Amino acid sequence: MPDTPTPDFEDPKEMYAFFGLAVYGANLLESSLVNWMVALHLGGINGATRQDFDTVFDHFEARKLGQLLGATRSLTAVPASVDSALANALAERNRLIHRFFREHAENATHPVGQRIVIGELSSMIELFQKADALVTPIYLALWERFGVDQAMIERELEQSLRETEAKYSGL
Repeated sequence: MPDTPTPDFEDPKEMYAFFGLAVYGANLLESSLVNWMVALHLGGINGATRQDFDTVFDHFEARKLGQLLGATRSLTAVPASVDSALANALAERNRLIHRFFREHAENATHPVGQRIVIGELSSMIELFQKADALVTPIYLALWERFGVDQAMIERELEQSLRETEAKYSGL
């Protein structure tokens, strides 16, 4: 995820854009926990097949952040600093999704209040990024056992970008 943008506070819609970025960051963190859980589950299977991967991914992709965190804690010792960051991220994710705009109903109606909202959203974005940055090296190290290294990930991303570019190049 790129750095948190600097708001210009010129457009009231900017508040909603930051909300979208915060939700995006929370979703990336959930995806990282899915990757961690899949690696933990498949680490005990000798000769895991593509079907095994797909089945385990499908199972964990249906889970919410709190469920993923609980499942991770049940399978492995989560380092204290990572666990603390994930617990904070979970609390903020739940607040973001379930009550953020209710808490900021008045702020959302005034330009000064919108600055407060954007400030809180920016803090959430950074929190989710930091938590994800702690989780990513953990699951990447586990994925290397399956032959998935940074070079392979970059090749897959480049291929995906080429396919996307080809798909939309005529539009």
